[in-house]
Amino acid sequence: MHRLFSITEQFLGYLLCGLLMLLSASVIWQVIGRYVLTNPATWPDEIARFSMIWVAMLGGAFVYSKKKHLAVTILPERLAGTAKGYLLEIFHHVLVIGFGLIGLVGGYKMTMNNFDFGQVSPVLKINMGYVYSAVPIAGFLLIGFAIYFIAQNIQSIRELHKEAI
Repeated sequence: MHRLFSITEQFLGYLLCGLLMLLSASVIWQVIGRYVLTNPATWPDEIARFSMIWVAMLGGAFVYSKKKHLAVTILPERLAGTAKGYLLEIFHHVLVIGFGLIGLVGGYKMTMNNFDFGQVSPVLKINMGYVYSAVPIAGFLLIGFAIYFIAQNIQSIRELHKEAI
């Protein structure tokens, strides 16, 4: 399970780097086209917007996998290394699973609706279902990472219990 987690996390990091480069390049091209060439192109704006959606959604999952997401850590830090601390973390990860399920199910419905109705972007003519599919993918990743962290916490509680005996 650890190997799958590591591979997924590493792949996600590389994918995000590529998306950030695409986002940066499209914004730079847009600025050059508008202010230097005085002939603005319309496609860089859509590429930047769609890249930003994917970076935001997948970036949230990536940051969660690194445990670097925004959090209030007063109570977890005081309970660190105790069974109560691990149980608090498990509760936190269960909440993340709940939000991940909302993203997965709601995002799946939204994505499928866009594929069914054939909504396309104005300039690039990309089906918007591809753009919106970032939501269920991020939800799926959040759920997977949370399950991995719960398994780690359960293992830590077992080790604490063995030490206490």
